Amino acid sequence: MNTLPRIFAAAASIGLLAMIGQAAFGQNPSSPGTPRASASIADTTLTVQSHQIGAGATAGNLEGASCPASYQMISGACHPLYNPQIAIINQFPNTALNTWRCGFNNSTSSTATVWIYTVCAKSGATPPLAVRVVNMIPAALSGETNQDSEPFLAVDRGDPSRMIGSAFTPNPNPNETGRAPVYITEDGGNTWVLRTIVPSDGMTSDITIAGSSRLKRLHSGILKRPGGLLLNILRTDDFLSPNLMAVQVSRPQVDQPFVQAHRTQNSDRVYVGSNDFSLGSQTAAIDVSTDDGATFNRIPLEQRSTAGQNGPSIRPSVSTSDGTVYVAYFGWRSFTNNVATSDIVVARDDHGGQGSSPFQDLKDPSDDKPGRIVASGITIPWSNAPTLGFERIGSTLSIAADPTNSAIVYVAWADRVGDGDTYSIHVRRSTDRGATWSGDLRRIRNATNCALAIADNGTVGLLFQEFVSSGTGNRWRTHLLQTRDSFNNVADSVLTDVPGDSPPRQFLPYLGDYNFLLAVGNEFRGVFASNNAPVLANFPSGAPIYQRRADFTTGRLLDAAGNTVNVSIDPFFFSATAIQ
Repeated sequence: MNTLPRIFAAAASIGLLAMIGQAAFGQNPSSPGTPRASASIADTTLTVQSHQIGAGATAGNLEGASCPASYQMISGACHPLYNPQIAIINQFPNTALNTWRCGFNNSTSSTATVWIYTVCAKSGATPPLAVRVVNMIPAALSGETNQDSEPFLAVDRGDPSRMIGSAFTPNPNPNETGRAPVYITEDGGNTWVLRTIVPSDGMTSDITIAGSSRLKRLHSGILKRPGGLLLNILRTDDFLSPNLMAVQVSRPQVDQPFVQAHRTQNSDRVYVGSNDFSLGSQTAAIDVSTDDGATFNRIPLEQRSTAGQNGPSIRPSVSTSDGTVYVAYFGWRSFTNNVATSDIVVARDDHGGQGSSPFQDLKDPSDDKPGRIVASGITIPWSNAPTLGFERIGSTLSIAADPTNSAIVYVAWADRVGDGDTYSIHVRRSTDRGATWSGDLRRIRNATNCALAIADNGTVGLLFQEFVSSGTGNRWRTHLLQTRDSFNNVADSVLTDVPGDSPPRQFLPYLGDYNFLLAVGNEFRGVFASNNAPVLANFPSGAPIYQRRADFTTGRLLDAAGNTVNVSIDPFFFSATAIQ
């Protein structure tokens, strides 16, 4: 084991820790007054381990030097000493050995030395805000250039190290018909594989998924291919099995199914929000199952007049404290010249969606109809064309109920304010079960794909993607905001900061009509789509983990043969410890 060399022990050590902390390990400079969880330099040290890799050899799991006694590993970095012919092929924490692990490929004709740095914090010290970003494309698909947009995430609540992801990812086997893939991890998100268990030809149109506390059960709502707007609600009791998910519901003329699930003592309760055109002009609906997803009851939500339909997004959220279910939707009241004038409406059910009058427990005082109007008369531009960069806009909505207090619920949506913005996200809160609502707690200009979640300790997370246009060029920035005081103060983790004009658009949506955020205890986990160029500066919150071959020294993606692969859109998983 190599301990910290003298070159790092004096003044250089402070500079290196600061540089690594900001460039590679999630230590973004905070704005004045913004609270950050951070360890001081005095509480932090580095260990360094060198390894020799033979000519033309690959070493996939090289260990760094373990942190000293009384210190714990908080992050790390892999360094090929600026040699463009040595590629970093993977990196991730090894908690068992209290160190960082790296993989390298040496394509030179001679033995090369590589280095692994491990950042260690003194036990008991408050560690830096821990953020991990992982490219989900498996190593076997290193040569792919698909636009793998609109990702979603589910957690096996019986074993949270197992997760399932989805995206607009095609089946990589063209000879396997009638099957589409999902992403599976069994190690907490460090590595992912594809399993073709979804009954759709090649890929799906829309797809969302939800896990269960019952080990390996998975629920899903898809738009099946072929079929146009053909809703399939699916279930499997073993997502690790190669068997296709079973179809529980099949219904035409449905858009954007959005699945959430909550397990009671005896069964899963499953909620699938959707825009159901078979209901006439009041299209907001939710399918409810109280028997493990075996049977469903479709419940219309909208009881006010619309402009011919509701907006596409119908979003359920369940408080696990008592099973209260909230649903947010757009009440389009008029539609002229591709602009909707809309209400933001939140409905609530106090009995899990059961009973003779489901989702009528929250009424608006203006008309005594079900569904509280959170905001009225807002302007939503409907554009099925590149409008915010290469992305379309028109139906961005999220809701999150507090898992420990069902009286607390947050909602976020995007509209056009008209003060020079293209599309602005708004966040509001209720602390009395949706009866009354705050004004805007936060407004974010020129942003989309908002997703809310609340950790067990009450910390609120907001994931979104911001389009920034400046004299230096357009950028897409993916943020995770965390707050414990209703967004008066926030911790802002910038997960990616990538070119806004690359790669070229293959189809719409470019990044997706939504991404997703959830909480597992006091950890946020989520997914988003982004430019996949392996450039460390594109990842301000830390050096990402890539399974697909990537050379971070030269900023190139590589196929199995070492050839350069074009940049594309990939799904990314991330996790972040909730602030205290």
